[in-house]
Amino acid sequence: MKTLKLIFFSLLFSISACLTAQDTKEHDKTIDKLIPKAKKNKLSDKQINALTISYHEANEIDFKAIMKLKESGQPNIWIEIYHRTNSINDRQCKIKILPDNIKSAMNFKQLNLEKEISNSKEKAELYIYAKTKHLLKDINEENLKEANYLVNQLCKINPQNGNIDELKLMLAIMPCERILFRVATQTELFLPEDFAQIVLDFDDNTMYGVPFDIAPNENTDYDMMILIMINEKIISPALKESATYEEKKDNLVAKVSDITLSKNCFILGEIEFIDVKNEKILIKTPFEIGSTFRHCYTEVDGDIAACSEETLQLINTEVIDFPCNEALLKDAARNLNLIIKNNYQKKLKKV
Repeated sequence: MKTLKLIFFSLLFSISACLTAQDTKEHDKTIDKLIPKAKKNKLSDKQINALTISYHEANEIDFKAIMKLKESGQPNIWIEIYHRTNSINDRQCKIKILPDNIKSAMNFKQLNLEKEISNSKEKAELYIYAKTKHLLKDINEENLKEANYLVNQLCKINPQNGNIDELKLMLAIMPCERILFRVATQTELFLPEDFAQIVLDFDDNTMYGVPFDIAPNENTDYDMMILIMINEKIISPALKESATYEEKKDNLVAKVSDITLSKNCFILGEIEFIDVKNEKILIKTPFEIGSTFRHCYTEVDGDIAACSEETLQLINTEVIDFPCNEALLKDAARNLNLIIKNNYQKKLKKV
């Protein structure tokens, strides 16, 4: 008997929840329909009454739902609380710009919801992050579906949330059985022969516990390819700049030249996470990695005894030549490798 009562109560609650959501939706439709005429102060008494009823009843429905959610004490309540609080705030933003006589007829009183919105937003974001990571500890279709829903909610609640990229990576990587890591170029960029080897020089070959290969195995079916696509290389000319001045001491004079050598290299591209089976790019992240050579030294022409202590120290700096293009490109490859390790591989360990 208790079981039947429980089932009946659950069904009743579900039906009530659906009706509540529908009632709110209809009220909001009425509000949106009447707002344009209300702005022009062209509402009839009947329309003002309809606007008033829809506004207050919709807010009451949301308010009661928020109170009921808070009374439950469950950790998963904050997403809905955030959305419902935002709905109340959106409605009052539509009403507060109306003529004063309409607001007075509606008995409109503005609510300060900033703190409530901020609080529910913060708690919703924390819940989504923790819940998603928990779901991904046990990979199955149901958990993946819920995790995707939660991450989509996080994107709506706060597109700038710092955990979104990590969660999207987890959702992309963790369902896989094996991954292929590749480096490629769209055109002949004439990179060093060992450029790809340097980029893919990892200490271990797993991400979130999922193994990956840096060379394809003919007998392996890959779920995902992580493609490091190099689109462009930019190498600046070798630049030599000189600043010349005189130093004097007693009757002695020295001509001092501070010389700066500089040369830069930049690699531009994208990191693509590709669903191999569905031939779909899940995530694409652009990058620009640089390698900078900069060397300063000092030359003196004249009596060295006229130089200051600072200059005397600088003239002991070794004079070196500009690095070749290949050396800069290899250094850029090492920098790209560090970026991948720090931003991807270190984060993509098994939870």
